[in-house]
Amino acid sequence: MTDRWDVVVVGAGPAGATTALLLARAGASVLLMDRARFPRDKACSEYLSPATTEILERLGGGILDAVEGAAHAKLYGMKVVAPCGAAMCGRFRGGPRPYSFALPRTTFDTILVAAAAREGAIVREGLTVESVVFDGNTAAGVFARSGNGKRETYRSRVVVGADGLRSVVARRLGLVRSSSPRRVAFTAHVADVAGMDGVGELHVSKRGYVGLGPVGDGVTTVALVVPLAAVRRSRGEGRDFRRDFFAELERFPGLAGRFDPRRLVRDVLATGPFAQWSRTAVAPGGGAVLVGDAADFFDPFTGQGIYSALRGAELAAECLIPVLTPCPPLRSGEGGRSAFPLSRREGEIGGEDLAPYDRARRREFRGKWLLERLIGVGVGWPALTDRVVRRLAARPDLADLLVSATGNIVPARRVLRASVLAQFLW
Repeated sequence: MTDRWDVVVVGAGPAGATTALLLARAGASVLLMDRARFPRDKACSEYLSPATTEILERLGGGILDAVEGAAHAKLYGMKVVAPCGAAMCGRFRGGPRPYSFALPRTTFDTILVAAAAREGAIVREGLTVESVVFDGNTAAGVFARSGNGKRETYRSRVVVGADGLRSVVARRLGLVRSSSPRRVAFTAHVADVAGMDGVGELHVSKRGYVGLGPVGDGVTTVALVVPLAAVRRSRGEGRDFRRDFFAELERFPGLAGRFDPRRLVRDVLATGPFAQWSRTAVAPGGGAVLVGDAADFFDPFTGQGIYSALRGAELAAECLIPVLTPCPPLRSGEGGRSAFPLSRREGEIGGEDLAPYDRARRREFRGKWLLERLIGVGVGWPALTDRVVRRLAARPDLADLLVSATGNIVPARRVLRASVLAQFLW
């Protein structure tokens, strides 16, 4: 079976569903595919930074109303506990809302996929992408296998790789790179965690860190993040981070006694290793772009993953719509019939056509990438974490600034000024 589309989006998480929504709204014939069936769980911090709310408002289509109408929590800031026991708490300052939403990915992803379908994207679940179709050096679709084992070809003018940390599209394009520090996360939903009070929490130790964030209905997402090397060592020692999840949490002084293992409401999931990225978000030969975690993965410590997924989708759509539409867009036709003129639809979309997207990503995320990397290095250096947290505990204005920058409501460059960075230490 062979279908032909303007755009095939691989991965129906926040990045893929949002890209599909925007392109379908502009008139493109869009196929949105995912190997999972929705709703599905995902190992994630499940935190929507305050700036994410502004994107949901721009997307329209009742998405923000659906988020507000679902079971959710509001986070008003972030507390960090250092290895020495010192603690700081920063609040979100600036922007129209002094809080962020947090809700399970089972709910949030389903809301976005449904919105993309309402705009005309065709959604196909249970399709596993195995490789990319090439015409010469240009990406021209994907090969995918359905649940019954049948292999099918889906041809398109553009492939959008939104298939996450282990992106098949990025690997087949030869774009995947990795760097230190490499970490693995184990996440679970736990009910009735003691001491939660409207802020997220990060507890840092020499062993790694733990993130806590309420997601509504008395449930908290708990993420244990440890070095990949520690996971490998544990296998030889007969330990298992999934099995020993609550025992590992008890080793953090600020967490001891706060969990009842009987209140586990979702099994422990794992994801990683992190610090994986693509050297460019555009296929050099054209015909494909990457969005979300397929392009670069943010360490869960900063909670920027969903924001970068949605904002990256907006940037991708801003680039792709003019390339796909030589005239004012029409509504998409059914299953693979483009609303665009056939001669244009069959035209090759080269790397130079897509380069503006890569440049836009770099402009948008350069400061955030640097801030995230600096925080990631600091978390792996306990003495530095102790010093910075003590300093921020004494300077709540600086704590608010840092937390607001990670929440994307103030520019990262305000934190990255040398004069400000120096104040974190002295």
